[in-house]
Amino acid sequence: MGIGTALADDPRLTSRVPNATRQPRRIVFDGLARLPLDSKLVTEASEIPLTVVISRAAPRSAADALEAAGADVIVASGENEPARVKSALAQLGSLDPPVTSILLEGGPHLAGAFFDAGEIDEIRLFLAPVVLGGASARDPLEGEGVERIADAVQAMSLDVERIGGDVLVMARLKEW
Repeated sequence: MGIGTALADDPRLTSRVPNATRQPRRIVFDGLARLPLDSKLVTEASEIPLTVVISRAAPRSAADALEAAGADVIVASGENEPARVKSALAQLGSLDPPVTSILLEGGPHLAGAFFDAGEIDEIRLFLAPVVLGGASARDPLEGEGVERIADAVQAMSLDVERIGGDVLVMARLKEW
């Protein structure tokens, strides 16, 4: 998840499946190491793995404090956000055990960086029968994008499922 969502929601990012025998590694993309030390993610880091991905612009003292609190800190390098996404994914893949799959649950900024990096293979989009908007409404996906429909990424497959009062749209973009 991105730091914006972490700051807004203070989530635990744990599995809520009854009797879960293991928890997934929690990963926060936090370029400037702003994740509060009293957040649920950090306070549970000694029990449930937490990795914080920072950039070289993050204050060293903040990175050291996250590590002292039990978080693993990865410094992603690159000239832009898609390059830093690729750097972070390469480092996550070299961990022991390696991270081989990520559920990206973030806002439009992080999703756009992953999309621009070419690192999204499947989209699961929930649509709710609620209308929001206005001049200051956020887009669901930021990033570079494309200008023409002919240049757009086309889904390989598409499935739709109704879940309660919402609709889940699943689009497969590529195979690895």
